[in-house]
Amino acid sequence: MKRWSRRTRAKSKRGDRTGLRHPTQRLWGGTALLALTLSILYTFRLSIFKPPFVHFLGWSQVVGQLVVITIVVFLWVGYLHLRKGQMLEQKRLRRFLFGLVLIVALLGRAMDLLAPYLVPENLSGYLIPAALGAGLATIFLDAEVGLAVAALLSLLVGLDQTLNPIAALIAAFGGSLVAVTRAAHLQKLSVLVIAGFQIGLVSLLLHGAVTLSAGLPQLNGAALLWSLLNGIVSASLILISLPLAERLTQKTSPLGLVELLNPSQPLLVRMREEAPGTYHHSTNVADLAESAAQAIGANSLLVTVGAYYHDIGKLRRPEFFTENQQGEGNPHDELAPNMSKMILTSHIKDGIELAKEYGLRDDIIQFIPRHHGTSVIRYFYLKALRARGEGSSVSIDDYRYDAPLPNSKETAILMLADSVEAASHSIEDDGQLAGMVEGIVQERLSDGQLAESPLTLADLAQIKQAFCQTLRAMRHRRRVTYPKADELKAEAAQAERGRE
Repeated sequence: MKRWSRRTRAKSKRGDRTGLRHPTQRLWGGTALLALTLSILYTFRLSIFKPPFVHFLGWSQVVGQLVVITIVVFLWVGYLHLRKGQMLEQKRLRRFLFGLVLIVALLGRAMDLLAPYLVPENLSGYLIPAALGAGLATIFLDAEVGLAVAALLSLLVGLDQTLNPIAALIAAFGGSLVAVTRAAHLQKLSVLVIAGFQIGLVSLLLHGAVTLSAGLPQLNGAALLWSLLNGIVSASLILISLPLAERLTQKTSPLGLVELLNPSQPLLVRMREEAPGTYHHSTNVADLAESAAQAIGANSLLVTVGAYYHDIGKLRRPEFFTENQQGEGNPHDELAPNMSKMILTSHIKDGIELAKEYGLRDDIIQFIPRHHGTSVIRYFYLKALRARGEGSSVSIDDYRYDAPLPNSKETAILMLADSVEAASHSIEDDGQLAGMVEGIVQERLSDGQLAESPLTLADLAQIKQAFCQTLRAMRHRRRVTYPKADELKAEAAQAERGRE
C-alpha cells in the first residue's frame, strides 16, 4: 500500500548486502574511539616555554586517566543510548555529539599554550569551556543530552585540575547547568548575552563556596576570575558556533527559527504575492499547530515555522490549488483525475526543491513531505471512481501521496492541523467543530498515518481540545459587527431629540 515504505525497505536490504555494520555497532565503535582520544588528550600537557614542549604524565597517572575516562565515556554513551537511542543511531547527530565533546576537550588542551599568560600552571582546567558543549548540545539535540554533556565535560575539567579539583568540577557543572537551562529557551540574542554573565557568576560563586567549605586557607583570585570569564567566553563561542552547528546537524537554531518567521523572508513574501490563499491557509495552520504543540509540550516554535513553509511547493502552480482560485474557475475541471493527482502531489517535490534553493535546513524541509504521508487524495479518487468505465477498476493506492509518514510529535501535529484547517471551512456551526476534529484524527489513525509518530492517546486528546479552542477563536475574530457612520449619526440625532 505504501510505496515509500517499500522503497525504504528495499534500500535497507541493499545496504545490508554491502556489509555495512549495524548502527549500534557503529555507535560503540565510535564510543571506543572517543574514549581513546580523550584518554590520550589527558595524558600530556602542552607548553611553549618548557622544551620539549609536550610533557607526559607519569605512567601511574596515564593508566588511571585511561581507566577512568574509558569507563565514564562508555557509561555516558550507554545512558544516552538507553534514553536517546533513536537519536544516536543517526550518523549526523552522533558525529556532532562526539565531535562536540572532542572539540571542547581540544580547546581546553590548546589553552595550555596560553595558560602561562593567563593562569597559574595548576589552574589550566578553568580554561576548558564546558558550558559551550552543554549549550550547543541543548540547542541542537535536547536538554537531556545537554545535561549529559555538561556532566562529562565537567568531569574532564576536574580531572585536569591538581589544585582543588572538586571545586573546579562543581563550578564547571553549575555553569553548564545554567547554559542548558538558558539554551533550552533561546529565542532572543539577549538571552545568550545575559546567559554568559549568569554562567560566569554561578561558576564563580560555586567555586568560592566549595573552596570555603573545604576549609582551604584562602580563595584563589585567578581561579575566581577565570570561573567568571569562562562563562562569558563560552556564551560568545556558542553564538559564533551556531552557523557551523546548523550546517553540521541540518537543524535550525531557535534564533534561526525566529528569523524564518520574519514576514520579510523571501519565500513568505512570494507566498503573499503569488499564492495569497496558500499563505492565509499556512498562517491558520500555524496557529492551530502552535496551540497543539504547547498543549502537549512539543516544540511549538519548530512546528510553527514548519507550518509557514509546508506548502511552499504550491508556488510553482498556485492556480491548481483551491485556496488560490478565488472564483476564477477550476483548471482541474478540464483534466483527468490521474493528471490532477500528479499535479497536486508534485507540490511536495517542488517544495523540497524550493526549500533547498532558499537554504532551509532538513528539520524544516521534513514538514513538506511528512504533513501528507501516504494519505488519500479523496476528491480525485472519488472523481476517478465516478468516471471509470464498465469493467475497469480504480485502486485507492493510485491516489495516495508517496511520502514518508510523520515520525515526530511536531510533524504529526502539522499533518492533523493541515487537515483540520482545510475541513473547517465547510463547517458553519461551531457545535460541529468537535465532531469534525474527532473524525479527522480517527481517520488518520485508522489509515495508519500516525503509526510512526510518538503521539500518545493522551496527547491526541489534548491536541483535539487545543484545535477546537483555536478554531473557535479564529472563527470569532471577525464576527463583531460595527455600526456604520450614517447609523451612528442617526442614533446620535435621535438621542439629541430625546433630550429636548
